[in-house]
Amino acid sequence: MSVMGLRPTGRLRASILAAVLPAAVLPAAVVMAGCGSSQTTSSTSSAQASHTPAGPVNCSGAQLALSYAGTQGATGHLEVTLALRNISGHPCLVRGYPAARLLDRTGHALPLHLSKGHGFFPDTLPAPRTVTLKPGTTAHFGISFVTNNEYARAHTCRTAAAAMSAAPGPGGTHWQRVSLRSAPRISPCGDQLVVSPIHA
Repeated sequence: MSVMGLRPTGRLRASILAAVLPAAVLPAAVVMAGCGSSQTTSSTSSAQASHTPAGPVNCSGAQLALSYAGTQGATGHLEVTLALRNISGHPCLVRGYPAARLLDRTGHALPLHLSKGHGFFPDTLPAPRTVTLKPGTTAHFGISFVTNNEYARAHTCRTAAAAMSAAPGPGGTHWQRVSLRSAPRISPCGDQLVVSPIHA
């Protein structure tokens, strides 16, 4: 009898399927497991990257509060020191020279030209440095001028009652005003103001 003409019985067919199916299913299962592992690793890496903490950014004007911090004087010069305090809940960075004005009793700016650095007082001499302000901490800068009307181009003296300043930073110019009533008499002579860089 020829073997080629025989059809497998039910038991024989079941035995053949039992032997063939595991071999076919196993590679597919391995491929699917590999894909799942790759997707999980990729998702974990993305989640870790998205939660990486960013460093401090530049302070905006709204994060800073301006206040009077004192004066110092020597040989016909006076410097008014102002403070910038971080009133936000996040650390931020300040760097450079703030804008500054002195105002008379009516609130008008005195006709004074502002120069950046290279003045009489030591804090006007260094180059600007970045200052990190944690919440509640303070940086300072000075506004200095001549108080002796015997100096060249300083024969006219004017009295200031307040100061205005805007810290360098993003978000446009944010001017703040501070009273100088608690300061000694502020009477710059001539037409020059010198502002120091912001420092700790």
